[in-house]
Amino acid sequence: MLKIYESGMYFELPKAKTFPIEKSLTYQRVNTRGVSAVEFITMGPRQDILFVEAKTSAPDKEDGESLQEFVKSIGRKFVHSLEVCYALLAKALPDAEPSFPDTLQQSMQQKPVIKLLLIVNKLSRAHCLDLQDALRLQLRAEMRIWHMNIFVLNKETALKKNWIKG
Repeated sequence: MLKIYESGMYFELPKAKTFPIEKSLTYQRVNTRGVSAVEFITMGPRQDILFVEAKTSAPDKEDGESLQEFVKSIGRKFVHSLEVCYALLAKALPDAEPSFPDTLQQSMQQKPVIKLLLIVNKLSRAHCLDLQDALRLQLRAEMRIWHMNIFVLNKETALKKNWIKG
């Protein structure tokens, strides 16, 4: 198992199905050029591909400007992570990535069901839905192209759904 501690939450993931993209050599190489990434990419229980970002908190709906910048930043992370994965698969990046599991690579090449998952440690359930709507609006083109979906969870919901261990 791969253990990741991020934003005050513990994740326990199957190593053979998880790409810790933010800690990868590839990301370290491209990060100097304005590329951002989610924490990790993993296969879900139904073999769907989950791009997971964890945050300690998020701006309130009333703080419109900060919220808009937060949503843009999270959207960039999801899009850049998707692009890095497919650039690796297409061998557009110069070196192979040893931490990108074969199982995950194969699944991404076979009409994957992609889900973007944002887990925010300190967030009310109502704000989760507002943030989810804002992200879906920000990434509406990508959602259409990739037939993907976006979910925002707080710590309590993530614990109930077994996404985090504490």
